[in-house]
Amino acid sequence: MQRKFSRFVLASVLFALLPGAGFATTREIAELEPARLSFRYSILNQLSNDIYRDPFDELQTRPYNLLFNNIGRHPNLSPWQGQEGSHARYLNALIGNNGTANVDNDADSIQGSLVRRETDALAWGVSAAFLAGSDGSSDVAGIVAFSDQDDLSGFDVRAAAALQLTERRVLGGGIRVTRAVSEVTDSSFEQGVGGFVGADEFNQFDVQLDVGLRQFQNARASWEAQLVVGFGGAEQDSFSEDIDDTGAVTDRFVVMDYDISELHVGIYGGYNRLKSARLGETEFRAGLERSQRELDNSDLSYSESGGVVTPSLTLLGQDAIAATRLSLSAKSIFEAGETEMFAGAQLGYGMVDGGTQVDAAGMIVNEQIDDAQLGLALTVGLRKPVMGDKLRFIVSGRADLLDGERATIFDAASQRDDFSRSSAQYAIGLEGVLANVVFDVAWLRGEEAPVAPVDLGLPGGSRRSVELDRLIFSAAVAW
Repeated sequence: MQRKFSRFVLASVLFALLPGAGFATTREIAELEPARLSFRYSILNQLSNDIYRDPFDELQTRPYNLLFNNIGRHPNLSPWQGQEGSHARYLNALIGNNGTANVDNDADSIQGSLVRRETDALAWGVSAAFLAGSDGSSDVAGIVAFSDQDDLSGFDVRAAAALQLTERRVLGGGIRVTRAVSEVTDSSFEQGVGGFVGADEFNQFDVQLDVGLRQFQNARASWEAQLVVGFGGAEQDSFSEDIDDTGAVTDRFVVMDYDISELHVGIYGGYNRLKSARLGETEFRAGLERSQRELDNSDLSYSESGGVVTPSLTLLGQDAIAATRLSLSAKSIFEAGETEMFAGAQLGYGMVDGGTQVDAAGMIVNEQIDDAQLGLALTVGLRKPVMGDKLRFIVSGRADLLDGERATIFDAASQRDDFSRSSAQYAIGLEGVLANVVFDVAWLRGEEAPVAPVDLGLPGGSRRSVELDRLIFSAAVAW
């Protein structure tokens, strides 16, 4: 934990020697990632890069499809009339070693989901993920005491329902509430001398509401539309304190004090059509997402000594940081006997812009950012049953091409970085079916591009570059 306190000390030196220099307030706010505490997609979905979907996927992203929750997993991208499942309840649990992203500590989340069909026209589902972790130590050497603590907690709850309005129309909606809290502290105290306390605190809250509609045109074609609206915020507070020999705080230095609010909205639509000459289907989908972030406080950094507060970084004005993302995708499944081939192409384009004006210890700093990136993802894979229909294996490969520009503009200088990147990943998984029980085991390997053009999800925020080298297990039961 000493690395945390070292960061506080280093920041203090930078403030003292280079007031106003090296600070990129706008960039820091734009790149704040949301804490994700749950698996947003099933293993089958991850193996196929969103080409196959099961009831868990529909609960998380398209609740208007909850009425079509057959555990037998029809190969279709989306449900069709006459394919309603015979099971009234569907229970799902996922276990993996990195379902959680953008959180400190080595803890991971525990998650489960339930989908229930009350009647032929009404279905509902809930999903909950819980995260808790605490690491700490306390050491005493003579008259010197050291301690550090790393606490993490959070929850991610999703509830949704679907209602069949007519023979050809299904309506659905849902709500998601996410909360994540992290606190890392370090302290040292020597009797008769004093000591210090350093802390790094993070608190994030997000609420998401969505409503969607599926309309069947005929026995082979359907279209869908969805609106997602969310709001939330994050608080980041990093500080250090000097303590005298009595335990009282004498000096306080706040490295970072950000209160950030965010609004986001997404509009999605899709068209699905079964193949007329053979088994299989094709889906086209588009999404547009817009998010906006801004600071709600002006005292971003300061020091306090003897009751006197000295500002180090003060917000004077800002242009809200806006992120716009557009995605287009085409996916198809081809069937030849018991073997299924799948392929997909996804195109994504994103823009981020905004600015802040700060007073950095007497120096006025204007910072603007203007980023853009274009990405293309190609997927191909195979799904084949063995041992009759009791066991299936699935393999897939994906290639990402990414091209973009990052621009940071100050009053007297600017920096522009152009980048192009290609990456690949592959996946191998097993899917077993035994009566009303389905299990999945998946191994995913490769490196995902920082902003992969997958279907847009909320809340917004830049995506983290992660190593996809993990083993995931999932089990689902229906009755």
